[in-house]
Amino acid sequence: MSQEIITRFKVRHQSIIDTLDQVQVLARSYVMAKPKIREMSEKLLAHFSGQDDELFDQLRTTHALDRQSLKIIEFLIYDLRDFKVKYLIFFEKHSGEILDMSARTFPKDLSDFAREIITRFKIEEEYLFPLLEKIPKGAL
Repeated sequence: MSQEIITRFKVRHQSIIDTLDQVQVLARSYVMAKPKIREMSEKLLAHFSGQDDELFDQLRTTHALDRQSLKIIEFLIYDLRDFKVKYLIFFEKHSGEILDMSARTFPKDLSDFAREIITRFKIEEEYLFPLLEKIPKGAL
C-alpha cells in the first residue's frame, strides 16, 4: 500500500513538472500561458489533497516511537503550509481572467514559483517517501 502512495506521488510530481515546463515555454505570452496556469493549479490542488490530516496522522502513528521521524513529519506539515501560502499568492496574482499588470512580472514570478515547486518535491522525495515506506499495508 505504501508503495502505491509513493507511486501516486511520483506520478503527480511528474505531471506537475510537465505542465510547469509547458507554462515556462509560454512564459513570454501571458495570454497563452493562462490555460496552462489553471491546469497546473488543478494538479497542485490534487497533489495537496493527497497530503491530508489522515496521511499525517497515520505517519505519526507509524513513527510514534521515533522522535527524529516525528520531527520530520512536523517539518513536512509546516513546509506544506508554507508552500500552500506561496501557491495562493502566485495563483491569486496570475490566474485571473483579464489581462492585468501581473503580465509584466509573470516570467520572474513563474521562475520563483517553479523553484519552490521543485524544492518541495525534493523535500517530499527525500523525507516523506522514506516515512511512507514504513506505513503498514491497509493503514490508509
